[in-house]
Amino acid sequence: MSRRPDLGYFDEGLDLADPTLYQAARGALGSATLLPPVAYRSNTFAYLEDEAVWTRSWIALGTTSEVPEEGDLLPFTVGYHGIHVQREAAGRLVGRFNKAQHGGCRMVPAQCQVGVKTKCSFTSCGYSRDRGAISMAAEGDNLPTMHQYLGLRPERLLPVAVATVGPVVFANLDPDCREEVLGGIALPETLSSPDATHVHGQWLEFDANWKLSAQALASGESVASTSRMLSSRRTGPDGAIRADWIFPNAVVLSAGEESCLVIVQQTAIEKTLYRVQVFSAGGVPASIDGWIGEVRRCGQAAEALQRDVRQASAAGDQAAATSLPQTDASGLWGQKMLIERVASMPRQNSEMPIYQGTRNYLI
Repeated sequence: MSRRPDLGYFDEGLDLADPTLYQAARGALGSATLLPPVAYRSNTFAYLEDEAVWTRSWIALGTTSEVPEEGDLLPFTVGYHGIHVQREAAGRLVGRFNKAQHGGCRMVPAQCQVGVKTKCSFTSCGYSRDRGAISMAAEGDNLPTMHQYLGLRPERLLPVAVATVGPVVFANLDPDCREEVLGGIALPETLSSPDATHVHGQWLEFDANWKLSAQALASGESVASTSRMLSSRRTGPDGAIRADWIFPNAVVLSAGEESCLVIVQQTAIEKTLYRVQVFSAGGVPASIDGWIGEVRRCGQAAEALQRDVRQASAAGDQAAATSLPQTDASGLWGQKMLIERVASMPRQNSEMPIYQGTRNYLI
């Protein structure tokens, strides 16, 4: 099992970093397939995604409403990296790697190396579940809760680039990232307007890989797409819904004067956390139950896709398992974005500590 591109990413007899492996998944809608099943069940593929996507893209973490006051802190595990965003003086947001990357463990315990991110009571890290935003007013800055993230000298922690688009907070772990890439994101007016008000937040979890989860949330007839964002439309129980997928992990659902931001976060190979936040513009009361119901419906659809992949693989017919049809335009766009990033990622060892997994993890 490799965590360095110079050593390769191999599993189930396949070179997972070889773009030709995904040729069938890049076809036209109607003839394209899903990604090979290994992409939805392999721990090694998750490390490949960490290399190609999570550490080299602008990742949605949450919203500015979660950290409204100076000192408030939002933890988020990006791939296998524990980071946080904190509100500083004058409203500035700053991102850093957590002081304790592995819950204070000198090395990653064996029970944390099974491909399922565990619930660790100590802190957020690459092998534990994140907690919600921490209020400085409620917790104070001298409690162990804050210390595990900030340490005594937070200014000495490895920095993370942070930017906002409307109320959405993004972070990029790549030291060479370009902030202008975010200029290609056009949020719906219901979320980006100054009078958009946060009215509800809730976390849901479903038994499906994050890629299938994002596909189900963004499902619909494609309207427009770029290399960063796809917009589609579908009919929901209460009328038309616009879905905007900001690759890789944010989907904005909007209808009328309301919008529902869903940030997807992989918590296991076949498990995804949906961080749901509902906004209303123009003072219109939001139909919270309706949005939560729509997100649940999408989560159940993702679980059904995951079962299809699992059942086809269990049948023992490798040809059938690798030819499951991709019938959704949004899903096809998403897997093309992933394949493009795998194809373009660097293939040599890096001098940057973030890309030196085998040296830093001691396993």
